[in-house]
Amino acid sequence: MSDAFNRWVQQLAVHPHLTEVFYRGIHDFQSLEGVDLVRFSTLMTQAFRNSEENFYLQLEGHLDPRVWRGWEKTIHDFLGYPGVQAWWPTRSHLYSEEFAKFINQLQQTAKPPRWYREPNPDQ
Repeated sequence: MSDAFNRWVQQLAVHPHLTEVFYRGIHDFQSLEGVDLVRFSTLMTQAFRNSEENFYLQLEGHLDPRVWRGWEKTIHDFLGYPGVQAWWPTRSHLYSEEFAKFINQLQQTAKPPRWYREPNPDQ
């Protein structure tokens, strides 16, 4: 799973247009159209498929709980972005019911994002 995540991150690091679409999409999903919408949705599908696989690995006891906590926190933080929140309902039906329920529950407690120097409202 680390390899899959690393490949996903490398796409963003190597392809500036993907980076731009990703950044714009996580902040404003509604602004995306045409091929940018397809690119963003593909990136999100990859990210959520990786997360779904980790979700089931931890349920089946094949993922160290300490590693899972890091993944769960990453997913939780990711869900704080308004573009991710807007994207998820458009594709949640493509995932298992159990995983979708997990994501929906996490999304209820997601806080404003802080991955890319967004202002922290707590400060």
